Amino acid sequence: MHAVERFRSLVRSLSWTEIEFARPEVRPGHVDALVEFYRTLDGWPQRIALVQLVQDQDHPALRPVMLDVLRAPIGADPENVELTKAAALRLIDSRYDTFMTFYEDRDALHAAVREVLEAHGSAAE
Repeated sequence: MHAVERFRSLVRSLSWTEIEFARPEVRPGHVDALVEFYRTLDGWPQRIALVQLVQDQDHPALRPVMLDVLRAPIGADPENVELTKAAALRLIDSRYDTFMTFYEDRDALHAAVREVLEAHGSAAE
């Protein structure tokens, strides 16, 4: 799968602009391989990058990835991490399909992240 290798390379290099432009190229057939790749990533920046890459896919295999990325620390790039969490929330539960609300109200975003993590027995951010 040439496309999957290209996606992996983008994620490893944290090529944010290229990841944004590659999102429409991700197909449902790529998702399983990208989920497996996610499990090999040790650092949050690369995990964030992968979630940004697949955020337009509504695929059951992505649910654990989206739940996991909600645990990401805000770190040195808060806007990037917070907006990725907002996208992840939308894929976890349609009730959280309020990206613009979260974009404008980060307190609401953090409250929703805590609510979802608690509901799924995951550690808080």
